[in-house]
Amino acid sequence: MNILLINPGRRDYLVRYFLDLKKYFKIKLYLIDCDKNIPAFQVSDKTFNFICPPASSVKYFSNYLKEFLIKNKIDIVFPISEHEMKTLTITKNFYEQKGIKIVISSKHVIDICKNKIKTYYFLKNIGLNYPEIINFKNFKKKLPVILKEVEGSGSKNQILITNKNSNFSFKKKNFFLQKYLKSPEYGMDILNDLNGNFLHCTVKKKILMRAGDTDRAIVINPSKFIKIAKKISFNLRHIGNLDVDFLWHNQKPYILDLNPRFGGGYPFTHEYGYNYIKALILNFRRPQEKIKFKKFKNKNNFFSKGINIYKN
Repeated sequence: MNILLINPGRRDYLVRYFLDLKKYFKIKLYLIDCDKNIPAFQVSDKTFNFICPPASSVKYFSNYLKEFLIKNKIDIVFPISEHEMKTLTITKNFYEQKGIKIVISSKHVIDICKNKIKTYYFLKNIGLNYPEIINFKNFKKKLPVILKEVEGSGSKNQILITNKNSNFSFKKKNFFLQKYLKSPEYGMDILNDLNGNFLHCTVKKKILMRAGDTDRAIVINPSKFIKIAKKISFNLRHIGNLDVDFLWHNQKPYILDLNPRFGGGYPFTHEYGYNYIKALILNFRRPQEKIKFKKFKNKNNFFSKGINIYKN
């Protein structure tokens, strides 16, 4: 079985997780990225690494990928970053008609997750909470608020506004204002199978954040969040993993983001013992087989990320 990871970048741990599958499957792991110096290329000499055009160059990237998948007889593809998702979701049916599985959600799902205004209305329609979106004309009465990009990621260009005399410039069509809620932040991985059916969820309380990414977290009992996870899963029908960020405010969850991929919090899920990557490969190889996960036990559940240094 030939597996391709697209744009793994600095997520070297994902490469290790996929290589661990060699214990269970006969696989060859291919990596493509537009940067030859990424850490993911340095993890092991057992990966097959290639330089590709940037996903922003849609035509060149699409042509390269088409030739690459067929030439290397790729069986299943995992997009790792958000940059290639729009292109892949459009061409997904083309590849799957050729027997190549792309682990990515539909364009409808990608659009909901990428656009935070669409995320707000999706959650509102299914009865889940989302921090209030504030009209620009009335924001001085609603302080504190956060200025966010409508299609932003990783907390990039976010501004916390606490003073009504604050000065900031932006293009309104690209930004929106959201009520700031100072409450504990959590992350949740919701795993669907390759047909969009719920399989499992893992919940983590975030202890330390860095540049929008989770550095330290505690895996917690998911029991009071199961209904929320299943409601999102059933209504969104995403494929594979969904990385969800939410606040626990006044004894209620307030969803912040939906990211249809393996996010920065997934390593804590994996290291705790919930191997979603293996589950998806099993689902691909033996779709009729039931996927089982161990029950949650409240021990050995604190995790933190480190930094690996590689010499090219």
